[in-house]
Amino acid sequence: MQEVKPQEVKPDGLSLVVFLKCLELIGGPRRLFELRNLTWVPSLMEASYAVVLREHFNRTEDEIAQFLGLTRQSVRNILRADPEAVRDRLEGALEERRRTAHVHIAGGLARLAYRTIRLEGASLGLLDEVGAALAAFQQIKT
Repeated sequence: MQEVKPQEVKPDGLSLVVFLKCLELIGGPRRLFELRNLTWVPSLMEASYAVVLREHFNRTEDEIAQFLGLTRQSVRNILRADPEAVRDRLEGALEERRRTAHVHIAGGLARLAYRTIRLEGASLGLLDEVGAALAAFQQIKT
């Protein structure tokens, strides 16, 4: 019988999965253009890393801030963001931006994505699309 060794999990891969789940939750990459919030991409990636580093690797706010090059307060805002307020906003329940101005949108979205992955598994329609696109590129290459 062959011995199975546990694979080391790295934050890059986990953060990318959370990031892709964020994109899926908002309606896909094209939805970013419709929302006119292209600056969300770096914020979503930062928030994805922060949530993974806290939830999966149990890092402190200071460690996360140092890793990401953010202030401790920025990390705190990400980690304390309300996922439900973000969900409501994305679903259009809260139309006025000022009503959720205190909510760190990317942080709440990353927390929601992480929680969804933990509860429902890492099922990602967007990831399936990426896999199909990679296969199409492989066919072009040959």
